[in-house]
Amino acid sequence: RLHCELVRVPGGLHFRDLGSKNGSWVGGCRLERGVLGPGARVQLGGTVIEVRLERQRLKQALWQGGDRFGPLLGASPPMHRLFAKLARVAPGDSSVLITGESGTGKEEVARAIHESSARKDGPFVVVDGASLSRSLADLELFGHERGAFTGAEVARAGAFERASGGTVFLDEIGELPIEVQPKLLRVLEDRTVQRLGSGARQSVDVRVLAATHRSLATMVNEGSFREDLLYRLAVLELAVPPLRDRGGDVRLLARHFLRRFAPDRRDLMEALDRDLEKHAGYRWPGNVRELRSFVRRLVALGEASVGAPAIETEMPDTIRVDLPYADAKEAWLGAFERQYLGRLLDETGGNVTEASRRSGLARSRLHELVKKHGLR
Repeated sequence: RLHCELVRVPGGLHFRDLGSKNGSWVGGCRLERGVLGPGARVQLGGTVIEVRLERQRLKQALWQGGDRFGPLLGASPPMHRLFAKLARVAPGDSSVLITGESGTGKEEVARAIHESSARKDGPFVVVDGASLSRSLADLELFGHERGAFTGAEVARAGAFERASGGTVFLDEIGELPIEVQPKLLRVLEDRTVQRLGSGARQSVDVRVLAATHRSLATMVNEGSFREDLLYRLAVLELAVPPLRDRGGDVRLLARHFLRRFAPDRRDLMEALDRDLEKHAGYRWPGNVRELRSFVRRLVALGEASVGAPAIETEMPDTIRVDLPYADAKEAWLGAFERQYLGRLLDETGGNVTEASRRSGLARSRLHELVKKHGLR
């Protein structure tokens, strides 16, 4: 089991317990997360760890190539540090795990890696793990032969075959059904796939990039994600910073979106600056995706406000085809999540343990969704 996570930060180590059963203890207090300074002692089961920090200057390479890296845009130090890492990671062929909150632009990071690699002229195939059931995951990832099941009138290549010579991007890998994970592990180990209905395996030449907004280490502890698969995916790991940590990038990105959505509406630039100034202290919980929607509202209405949308009491009657696929899907899924969780919490009187039992969701996942939608 994976007990905790330690990350070096200025002045100490950022500590996070990964849902351990016996807990992590400091001075008789159970610790879920916090910063451990020099001399701190934390007890993990029968083991005690003491923190000692060497006083040395940590040198971090900064990006010297301007405010862009492929499709990514950012002038803040966190993004320039990410760009510098991308410049080192992209030319290789190792698997990369991209982590970060929802809406931070993990798919754009994957595209930047692909476009800066030797595979840039090959295909870039995206698989959305959140939309795949067990049966659909098998078919989408590995393909099938003609006659493999009722209705399979023609053979179809899976994502790994279609991406051969290029890159396959497994978005929201934490949502992939656990029954499919051993097959994915086999692909990562020997770079071969077997179509449904076929008795032979065939080689594929792909680079695998994966992304998640969830803690895969916590999911390993819960038994919903394979530990060996985690280590195969996270040969290299990149964390995408949330928008609230990116300083002046909010205005930079907002102006970029305005020029893209309304290239002929220069008159809106002043309104954009005014609205951003009015919401200068806003933390953008939806990250870049929320900022993009903010600019879309400005283009449509001439002004825009921020904040969580009102909680829908009913599911939408129609699907928003006026939005890009990812945005339309997010809006529909968000409406379902808010309605489901709202009613669930009402019926359980806000009891998270009971809500977790009824829904089949792990407590950690339930807390994530409750926080995401601003529910109580």
